[in-house]
Amino acid sequence: MSSTWIAPHGVSVPSARTFGRLFFAGYCALMAWEIWARTITAWVVGGPLEPPGLIISLVQHWTGYVLPLSTTTFLHYMVGIFGYPLAYFIISRHLKRWSLILDALVWVIFTLFLAYGLFRGSDTTSMGVFWVVVTLITATRFVNPSHKIAESLSWGSFTWFNALGIMAPLAGLPFLLLEWGGALSFMSYVGHILFGFIIAYLFETWEKQAEA
Repeated sequence: MSSTWIAPHGVSVPSARTFGRLFFAGYCALMAWEIWARTITAWVVGGPLEPPGLIISLVQHWTGYVLPLSTTTFLHYMVGIFGYPLAYFIISRHLKRWSLILDALVWVIFTLFLAYGLFRGSDTTSMGVFWVVVTLITATRFVNPSHKIAESLSWGSFTWFNALGIMAPLAGLPFLLLEWGGALSFMSYVGHILFGFIIAYLFETWEKQAEA
């Protein structure tokens, strides 16, 4: 049984069961993120990752209004469970070679930013190590025998870039938070790789099982 139906103009619309699998994958990914962000990251760098804080900064930067933490936490959950999974479905079903495009986008912009920092003398050894890690993970797509694993890693990498490379500057914060030393950005990178990977991998696995 098909997981989608084709609406007028050729747009594929997920079935209710596909929506269910998509959003449950988002829920599982968010739970893994919360463990990484609130406990493991706190153990490593001395404090948790705080996406609700990013939302507070974003809204305050553009409107001057400070949203309550309870509201931004709710929005964080909605984005994690529904927003990112839905974005994954739309991009992966409607953009050809999407994972290669996103990998190239993230790697090139990250590399250019660090090259600029090197020119200015603001880069550190840890940032160089960070670049090597990102480069190696990105490069695995060329040797990875599993197309599903490669694309799942690509989606995880993009969720990190979206959060800290797009949303953070829009909130008036440093690009990728690298001006804060890089440790928080690195932990966010690993956490987002885990988060995005789980969304894509679980959803594609369940979709294949449903079509069998």
